[in-house]
Amino acid sequence: MELHIKDRIFIPQLLTQQGTFMEFNLKRNILRKVALTEDDVKKYDIVENEKEKRTEWNPEKDREMPLVVDFTQDELQYLTKACERVAEANFPDEFWLTVEKIYNAAQSQ
Repeated sequence: MELHIKDRIFIPQLLTQQGTFMEFNLKRNILRKVALTEDDVKKYDIVENEKEKRTEWNPEKDREMPLVVDFTQDELQYLTKACERVAEANFPDEFWLTVEKIYNAAQSQ
């Protein structure tokens, strides 16, 4: 699955703070795969805009070089359940595009 910076910011928001040990391990693996690293900060020119309290990056580099992540079937199933838990909540359209990407990846496996 190709993930852009926004996807990598939104995915952790899907995951619950409590669950079984199995879910904890799935969540930990997912978070490791999508985490923004120091290399990403340099690669995508990521900066914190303190004044506007938001994270900014180079959108061209993000479009040209998305992170390619291979989630296991169990991880995709966990992510799908996480998406279903927030289905009735209000989020920006960009968030739902990430959810859609997860569903599409789960269906293709």
